[in-house]
Amino acid sequence: MELLKKSNGNLARTPEEIEQMIDKAAEAYAGFLNAVGFDYTADRQTVDTPRRVAKAWLKDLIVGSVTNEPNITTFPNDDHYDGLVIQSSIPVVSMCAHHNLAFTGYATVGYVPGDNVVGLSKLNRIVEWFSRRPQMQESLTQQIHDYIADKMNCPSVAVSIACKHTCCSHRGIKHPSVMTTNKFSGVFMEKDNLIREEFLHAIEVNGAPLK
Repeated sequence: MELLKKSNGNLARTPEEIEQMIDKAAEAYAGFLNAVGFDYTADRQTVDTPRRVAKAWLKDLIVGSVTNEPNITTFPNDDHYDGLVIQSSIPVVSMCAHHNLAFTGYATVGYVPGDNVVGLSKLNRIVEWFSRRPQMQESLTQQIHDYIADKMNCPSVAVSIACKHTCCSHRGIKHPSVMTTNKFSGVFMEKDNLIREEFLHAIEVNGAPLK
């Protein structure tokens, strides 16, 4: 089986391949549980845990690593709208590549259309597809930005992500702090541009608070 060389990479697998990966991962996780001192087969609560964990990884937690990119629908910008398009409070559920622990939060995505506009739910699908992989938040922010800029042939894109990381809150320093990453291009890079200010205001007003 071909292996991914980057934690946040993508290699679409067939349903048959995914089932085979679940089988192998379940066997490996059973060995991991034994290695850290658990006889998982002796407890009715954990006897099926290895397979549950394997399915959770392949079907949910890293599904963006093993599936094809979403179908991105665009529409002609017939009225030549040149204002800002913003989608706020997009849920982010991802995994730290360093410790394989979850980080969760919200993304705000904005762009200034050119010849086309994107279907509204597609921004959510883009964030979801890239989020469901092991990675750094910085890389996730960059990937989403670059994908939208490329697909939309759009020079002005802004992506802001705010998340809490369990690798920070559940281990190490054990502080539930919030990490924010931003990637701007085009007019969003201009300090006194009203479109930039509108985007930053949308994050403040519409961004879902992390409690």
